[in-house]
Amino acid sequence: MRCELKIVSGGRAGHREVFDKPYLTLGRDPQSDLPLDPNQDLDASTRHAAVVRTGDRFVVRDLGSRNGTFVNGHRITGDTELKGGDRLRFGPQGPEVEFHAVADGAEQVVPAVRAPAPAPKATAAPSARPPAARTPPAPSATSVLRAQVNQQAARYRWALVVLAFVVVAAVVVVLWQGWTAQRQFASIGTVVDSLSREVRMLRVAQARADSEATTLRGQLASERDPTRLASLQQEYAAVQRRQRSITVAQSVNWAAINRANARAVAMIYVQFPDDSTFTGTGFSVSANGLLLTNKHVVMDRAGRTPIKIGVQFAGSRAVLRAVLERVAPDVDIATVQITDSGTYPVVRGLKPDSAAPSVGDPIALLGFPLGLDAPMGGTAEHPIVQPTLAPGTIAKILTDSLLQLDAYSGTGASGSPVLDREGLVIGIEYGGLRESGGRVVLGLPIRRATPLLTSSTTRE
Repeated sequence: MRCELKIVSGGRAGHREVFDKPYLTLGRDPQSDLPLDPNQDLDASTRHAAVVRTGDRFVVRDLGSRNGTFVNGHRITGDTELKGGDRLRFGPQGPEVEFHAVADGAEQVVPAVRAPAPAPKATAAPSARPPAARTPPAPSATSVLRAQVNQQAARYRWALVVLAFVVVAAVVVVLWQGWTAQRQFASIGTVVDSLSREVRMLRVAQARADSEATTLRGQLASERDPTRLASLQQEYAAVQRRQRSITVAQSVNWAAINRANARAVAMIYVQFPDDSTFTGTGFSVSANGLLLTNKHVVMDRAGRTPIKIGVQFAGSRAVLRAVLERVAPDVDIATVQITDSGTYPVVRGLKPDSAAPSVGDPIALLGFPLGLDAPMGGTAEHPIVQPTLAPGTIAKILTDSLLQLDAYSGTGASGSPVLDREGLVIGIEYGGLRESGGRVVLGLPIRRATPLLTSSTTRE
């Protein structure tokens, strides 16, 4: 039996393929057996589901997707057998795929061509003599040479055809690899999982700031209007502050800061009564498993608390059970307590309340932007989560001591620690400006979590 899948809705609607494989992957990853559109089918995860053949049976298996897999409108919770015409949907509003089982076809038999009947022999007259048999003339040297040349030319033509086929195949492979790399690059973003890439971005930001400064110096030298001159001077002062901040950020040993804190950062899984599941980031502040995160990670908009919470530390496959411990009444911060006994890694330390951050200070975010859609270790069924380190600077300190950060972030990174140049936690990320493409991030100073941590210590 073979599997026929037809995409009936979404970015690749109308696409149809027949597979003769026992295990098929479906998702926004271009390497999937049936890839979905990475830019339009956003309800689907990178590694969303698999269709598995056992004998003549096919089942669909969810691979830990963010929004779930549905068969004929019903969300599956385990391996679910498929029948012809079943509709698979990836996420509540995601793309839909129609399934059919196709029987293996018999080989096509081509009938043999019959030889034509021999022509009837002519009957000679009784008095006529049979013609004398003629001996065929021997081939000339010229004809033999011509035949050899033709034979050699045929071999060369065949070699040229094979060579042309190989060249065309190589070009197709190179183009396909380039197309695949481009699709992968677009689907995970330009700054997600590489510390070296983030450092290169700081260098690009430095070059851009240097260019702006050069332009502004030229405008200042030629400007005569007092009002415009004052405005240009303010712009130039701001660019100079940004230059100094980027220079300082480039000199920080981010690799050491990552080593000191990464193991204490965890992905938090939450499940609500309506079976909706979400992920966020948290970080451990005590060896007994107390984590800080955002309130909106562990409570929905209606104020409901999750029925299940799981915690998976960086570099580990284990998902630990946890409960919501406390939430702050006036700020987007909460604490989560691991209930499985054990000793857990903690961040390097929390910045004292007396050491307030300043505009221009270098910082780094350490969390899970894009959640499990970002590249991870392990397998699709058992991932090993790996946090992303995103260096940046403090751009502004806003009313109520909110921190505006110039760094990269995205959905799934809420609750990430904001680390200073010493690797100490100075804040907690809680959101950003959507129109900035993840480059303008908002955080809360760590002193806002002090009442929750003091209460937890007192209760212990």
